[in-house]
Amino acid sequence: MIGKYTKIGSLLILPLVGLLAFQMDTSTASGKKAALPAQPYEAPKYDASSPFTKLQDVKPGSNIPGANKWDLWALLQVRVLDDDTRKPLPNTEVVLAENGYRVTTDKNGMTPAFPAPVIRDPRFEPTIARLHGQLTLIAYQEGYRDEIYFNVRMNPGMLTKTDMYMHRITPQDRRLEPHAYFYPTHRLFTIDLAAKYRSKTQPGAGPESPDR
Repeated sequence: MIGKYTKIGSLLILPLVGLLAFQMDTSTASGKKAALPAQPYEAPKYDASSPFTKLQDVKPGSNIPGANKWDLWALLQVRVLDDDTRKPLPNTEVVLAENGYRVTTDKNGMTPAFPAPVIRDPRFEPTIARLHGQLTLIAYQEGYRDEIYFNVRMNPGMLTKTDMYMHRITPQDRRLEPHAYFYPTHRLFTIDLAAKYRSKTQPGAGPESPDR
């Protein structure tokens, strides 16, 4: 029985060995390696709704306040949600505080994508300017506290999407003041800012620290 299977295995292996030898002969006979088959190139497909998709430069129309005030613009889309239920809030008015432009959310709590300026912080030198622009958004909805989002990151050359969460007014709310949220600063900016003014006599936690 063992001899029978050994014979069958040999019959299967011999053609493969011959085929490999033939391929080696054809590739080395002329001293050149055989050319690999050409692979067709397909252009990558981009999703226009993806925040990582590079978009063309945005030129705001005359209906956008401050159209001639800022040179750099991009598209911004806002989604407004209930802070407790996380359900979308339709018919919410969202205002861009920098120019007063106003949009309204649809049944899914989404505003249309609209042109917004990319305004970088002017307090710092250009060498350490923030990687993104900063905007202020205000949301108004009946039955909810006014919501203000500061330092909303605005990325040039792409569609920026951000969420706003609104807080429902309750009997326990004695003072109906706006609820404010401050976007955190990007970590790369904090690293550059600290490195800009670090001294060699006091490296602190920088790369020149002896503890590193």
